[in-house]
Amino acid sequence: MLVLLVTILAAGCDSGLAPPDEPPVGTLHAVITYEGAWPPADSLHDLRLVAMRFVPKDTSDFLQLTNLVFSPRSLKYFVERDTVVITDVERGTFVYTGVAQQYDANIFSWRPVGLYTDDDGVFQVRPGDTTFIRITVDFAHLPPFPP
Repeated sequence: MLVLLVTILAAGCDSGLAPPDEPPVGTLHAVITYEGAWPPADSLHDLRLVAMRFVPKDTSDFLQLTNLVFSPRSLKYFVERDTVVITDVERGTFVYTGVAQQYDANIFSWRPVGLYTDDDGVFQVRPGDTTFIRITVDFAHLPPFPP
């Protein structure tokens, strides 16, 4: 009976006293502040937070879906501030992050309207952690694109 009990308990242990595996993902938390006059409503087809693991050369780079993350919903329009939380972000370094505006119905008509610039625009997402960033969008002074 004792041998059977020890066998059952041993079978239920997967890794003994080892710490649990580190979660492979982190969270990105962004606060976006808007300045200046908003563009006309007919040029706001979509507005998203986009974090890229590379510096884009043109709008076709937005199709590199495995090298970027974007907000799961469109950002709010005509507000002073918005907060976006993206969960399940794979660990890694992001070098070009900002708010992107789809300005007409063409799926390739995107442009950055604000960029993360602290720490030269580079940040890390670490497993199990939340990375906080701030972005200011100034519609009167859009960043150049391509950079």
